[in-house]
Amino acid sequence: TTGASGGYSEPYRMYNLDVFEYEIDEPMALYGHIPVVVAHSSKATASVFFNNPSETFVDVGDSPSGHKQVHWISESGVIELFVMAGPRPADVFRQYAALTGTTPTPPMFAIAYHQCRWNYRDDKDVREVNAHFEEYDFP
Repeated sequence: TTGASGGYSEPYRMYNLDVFEYEIDEPMALYGHIPVVVAHSSKATASVFFNNPSETFVDVGDSPSGHKQVHWISESGVIELFVMAGPRPADVFRQYAALTGTTPTPPMFAIAYHQCRWNYRDDKDVREVNAHFEEYDFP
């Protein structure tokens, strides 16, 4: 995230927040996070899951030798690190699912569109969103 090849000046922040008028394309925290890094090359795929519920910063950058490196920064919590060795992408995700479980299929009544936008600026903003639903015939 930072350094010569990074696009940001700050590391990713992994901490659940509800930020009013959040910035688009920012590494800051928002709603939820999953501390998993996947490394993939033409030869192999591997992954790391950092199971620490405290506020964590993740900085991805280049090492002096030109390889990618990841720094996990937490001020508290237990260091519980799981490595999924792959070697194929499907293996990595199967290993992760064996560790954390899979997502159950939601009931049919829950599979639909849900409009929720916490940070409407004013009544005009709400009316504009509603008008777009009408304009594009969105139920």
